[in-house]
Amino acid sequence: MNKTKLILTLRNAGLNHKKWSQNALSLIEGVPLDKSQVPVNSTDCAFGQWYYSDGQSLRDVPGFNDIEKQHDKLHNKYREIFVLLFGEDAQKISFLDKLLGRAKKIEQEKKQQAMEKYQQLNIYSKKIMKQLTQLERTIDAMNQAQLDKYMRH
Repeated sequence: MNKTKLILTLRNAGLNHKKWSQNALSLIEGVPLDKSQVPVNSTDCAFGQWYYSDGQSLRDVPGFNDIEKQHDKLHNKYREIFVLLFGEDAQKISFLDKLLGRAKKIEQEKKQQAMEKYQQLNIYSKKIMKQLTQLERTIDAMNQAQLDKYMRH
């Protein structure tokens, strides 16, 4: 893959990540979301799907593997929010499907707790975006031969 296309791919992955973070906030606000917009697991979101598939071609590029830790923390925090708002049973697909079909009024106390958790989630999100930006800079500083060497391993 050429450097320009790879950088565009990284930026797209970052945009997908930002959209997912916004969906987490929408969930707290009680906005009904499609099931595909609220993946709980780190491998289910669009960013995670890229990271654990095509993104793995970058695994030897300095900084790439550091993203995983923040991404896992982010999804763990999201899972806490989801369970707080909808209970343990909400992770079952049949219940989730019912849940996402309608707006849910959230108790104020739970909403406040969820917002506090979202603040931590947002910190993880910003760290991921910073890491992606740094990864982009690292790749941009390489010539194509250097990049090809990293991507062959």
